Order: sequence, then structure tokens, then C-alpha cells
Amino acid sequence: MTAVAAASASLSRRLARLRSVHAGPIRLACYATSLVLLFAAWQAFGDSFGVLFVPFTATVRALWAMLDRGPLLGALWVSGELYLVSLALSIVIGIAIGLALARFRLIAAAFEPYVFILYATPTISLVPFISVICGFGFWPKVLVSVLISIFPILIGVMEGARSIPNQHLDVAAMFGSSEGQLWRDVVVPYVTPHAMTGIKQSIALAMAGTLVGEFFLNPDGLAAVLLEGTTTLDSASVLAVTLFVAAIAVLLVSVGELIERRLLRWRHSAIG
Repeated sequence: MTAVAAASASLSRRLARLRSVHAGPIRLACYATSLVLLFAAWQAFGDSFGVLFVPFTATVRALWAMLDRGPLLGALWVSGELYLVSLALSIVIGIAIGLALARFRLIAAAFEPYVFILYATPTISLVPFISVICGFGFWPKVLVSVLISIFPILIGVMEGARSIPNQHLDVAAMFGSSEGQLWRDVVVPYVTPHAMTGIKQSIALAMAGTLVGEFFLNPDGLAAVLLEGTTTLDSASVLAVTLFVAAIAVLLVSVGELIERRLLRWRHSAIG
């Protein structure tokens, strides 16, 4: 029995070492396997829903045709501008408001309830009011996208700043740190992981916000291509655009993870 336990423990150690040394390739292999299974199921059941769905191969052919000589790249350029502006504003405004609410009690007492009211309100229900007040141009679409994507950053930064251990602040006070030094040496380093977690979520949410803004306020860009396919019951083109947007979102989130690892090397080295 002892020999069996020893062999089991040795096998567990080898597996743990294998997972540690080859964590990246193992993760990539698992992700690739899940994609293969998903696309296989898509192909197998693609003809089971009539005109509302098409197989994976038909979707890929439609996507290639739209990239080769169709409107997809031009639409991506239009939507990309809206997306980048929305994401940048969400990051800047979300971090600023989150820190202000966390560090200044009077500001939090006055404005924090409105943050959670907006967070709980479906953004789509605000679109008619935004269109009446602001119109149907570029910046109203940015406002819709920001309202959808800002809250993971804002709330993450706010809660991260509030969770700073008191001993960190006490040590900074003992060394006579000014308010600026306190922010530079304690608040910003401690809040950065929370901010990056919110930013990674907002990278994907800003894409959804871009499409929502384009759908409901003067459709153009990728939303216009989707609406055209929906109107003509062209399921292949609709699924092609959806697949294209999903692939871009995954790529952008991966870029966010790489940036996080660059900024927070100490965190990954500490937790393994």
C-alpha cells in the first residue's frame, strides 16, 4: 500500500511539473481542441435549422468573399474608429472616477449611488433619450458604447483602491509620504491589477457597445453589414460577420492579457 501511495505521489509530482513547464502549450492545445469540437458541431448541425443557420464551411466561404471583395474591411475601419475612441474614454474616465470615488468620501457620498443606478439600467433603454438629446452622430454612439463598457473598469478600480490594507497606508504615513507620493507608491501599484482586470472585460464590452451604438443610432460600419444580411435573410453573411467580430474580440483580449503580463510581471512571478 505504501508503494502504491509513493508511486501515486510521484506521478502527481510529475504531472504538476509537466503542467508547470508546459503550461502555455497545454493551454493552447486545450483551446484548439475546444475550437475544433465547436466547429465540428457547427458543421454537423448547420443544415438542421433551415434558412436561419448554415454550416461552418458556408460561413467561412461567405467570410472570405466579404473580405476579398465585399464591404467588411471598409465597415471594420468605420467601426474600429468608434471602438478605439470608446475604449480609450472608458479606460481614462473609468480609472479617474473610480479613484475619485475611492479616495474622496464626499465625492463618493454624492455620486456613488448614480454609478450603480446607471450600472443597473439597461443601456438600450437609454438610447432613445441619448438620440433625442445628442442626435445620431459619432459622439452619441461613443456615449452608448462607453456606458456599456466603462463599469468593469470603474467598479474594479474603486473596489481595488478601497481594499488597500491599512498597514500600507500607515507605513507610507510613517515615512512622511505626501499625497502625491502615496498615490505613486501605494495606490497606483495596488490598483493596477484591478484596473487591468476591468480593462480586459471592457475590451470585449466596448466591441458590443460599438455594435449597439451603430445598430440603434444611424447604422453604419459592421452593424450596417449585419442589418443588411438580416434584412435579406442571408444567414451566411450574418454568421460570417459574427465570427469575424468574435475573432477580433478574442485577439484584442489576448493583447490585453499580454499587456497585463508586461505591466504585472511581479504578480505572475509571485503567484507562479
